[in-house]
Amino acid sequence: MGKSDLRIDNAIIVDGTGASAFNATVTVDRGIIRLVDHPEPATRTIDAQGAVLAPGFIDLHTHTDFTLPRFPEASAMVRQGVTTHLTGNCGFSPFPNPVDRRSDLAAYSSFIDAGLPWDRWTTAAGYMTYLDSLPLATNVALQVGLGSVRVATMGFDQRKATEQETDIMADFVAEAFDAGVFGVSSGLVYPPGAFADAAEVTALVSVAHNYGGHYSTHIRNEAAHLLEAVAEAITTAEAAGVPLQLSHHKSLGERYWGLVHQSLSLIDEANHRGLDVTADQYPYRAGSTGFTQILPSWVLAGGTEAMQRAIASRDTRRRIVAALRATDSGTARDFNPEAILLSEIPEGPNRRYEGRYLSEIAAQRGEDPIDTALGLLADEGNSILMVVFGMSEADVRTVMTHPAVAIASDGWTLSPRAGGVPHPRSYGTYARVLGRYVREEGLLTLEQAIHKMTGLPARRLPGAGRGVIADGNVADLVLFDPDTVVDNATFEEPHQFCTGVSHVLVGGALVIDEGHETGATPGAVLRMNRRT
Repeated sequence: MGKSDLRIDNAIIVDGTGASAFNATVTVDRGIIRLVDHPEPATRTIDAQGAVLAPGFIDLHTHTDFTLPRFPEASAMVRQGVTTHLTGNCGFSPFPNPVDRRSDLAAYSSFIDAGLPWDRWTTAAGYMTYLDSLPLATNVALQVGLGSVRVATMGFDQRKATEQETDIMADFVAEAFDAGVFGVSSGLVYPPGAFADAAEVTALVSVAHNYGGHYSTHIRNEAAHLLEAVAEAITTAEAAGVPLQLSHHKSLGERYWGLVHQSLSLIDEANHRGLDVTADQYPYRAGSTGFTQILPSWVLAGGTEAMQRAIASRDTRRRIVAALRATDSGTARDFNPEAILLSEIPEGPNRRYEGRYLSEIAAQRGEDPIDTALGLLADEGNSILMVVFGMSEADVRTVMTHPAVAIASDGWTLSPRAGGVPHPRSYGTYARVLGRYVREEGLLTLEQAIHKMTGLPARRLPGAGRGVIADGNVADLVLFDPDTVVDNATFEEPHQFCTGVSHVLVGGALVIDEGHETGATPGAVLRMNRRT
């Protein structure tokens, strides 16, 4: 009998199903997992010495489609054990990318764009071919974003789509599914997605039904109207006949803390009716998004340049200021300059404010914080990224323990050479759960946590053969020490890798070996097989 490629001895197997850990020898042969009772010879043997062997983590919520060209090695993710990431979330995807709308799409996503060569593709298929050419260390699965679809069809118009425009958008969605995307996403707080009514969203999400795809959504409101927004998402998915993924589930703003108990009950009720509804969560009290999100959505109608003109208009600026001063608007977040950290600012005179709170910047400039914010937006357009502290730790814990909630980062591929002061979740999400919430606090068992990182999110990637350690599955694996794994990235110093993960395999190839990157690039662009 010939040797297998790799054998892992003396590991504690947590297989991703939620079942109790067990001991077994795992071999990897030509990229495939084999569980064996009697060890066979192997080209290489790793003695795990009691470390935990789990399926490679599947990050269901990322924006790596905008950063992979710059950081295809995905260091911040792979060092945590992430082997597959799902992109195209919150309504953002780099496609469709028709030439006549290319500048609009680039402006729409500029706050997360790490330098995409936009002229390399126009369609989902073309973008996937471009990704195929990159030296990927991890696997990538894609979704099509309805915000991008609307930009490609209607620009930033604040109006209802016509029947013809809806048909065009549906064709764009179908084209993406034909190329192999796994789902369709919306970002209903981000203009122009915010301008789409429920009927439009349902019509476009319904396209996914014919392909066996799912619907993921950054819901319309995560504050005062959280429950209505969750109900809208469930209604949309039910009408379309597709599974639902509620993105980064939370309740923003102290006045609305605790609403997650009721929103999670809505998930339970939907699943009890026979629907397939899950959510995901990053384990932090702060989120991160474009700085333009402090503005009312009507200010962003027409795009970035229109926003800047609005700020420059005395009368319109007065309306913006009044809206930001309001405390009962029930919008996604109340304006709180002490909770807003400017994390990434383009090269130029304003970069000196990077890593500082808006309240500090305003004090230094001797201005009202609203005037400071509008001045920065007038200067930089949609290119500033912010971190916003708005959730409660109690809510984070409540959401995390719900059985329908997966762990996801909402991050992107990074390395210390990226600069800026980004949210630490890109570096620390999975290690933070394993170190803090499993080992230190006992909020989850190890088996529960691993299931939330593997088997549960794998439900959204049908046919991928990942997420569970089982004979015949793809050998995406992570070996870590449960006693030492820890996230080291902080909000003050985010560019720090986690520790405690010793080996990571992607498709049977070691990309992390004894804690070090090997330089191997076995990552693949996963494509869903069409099902009609």
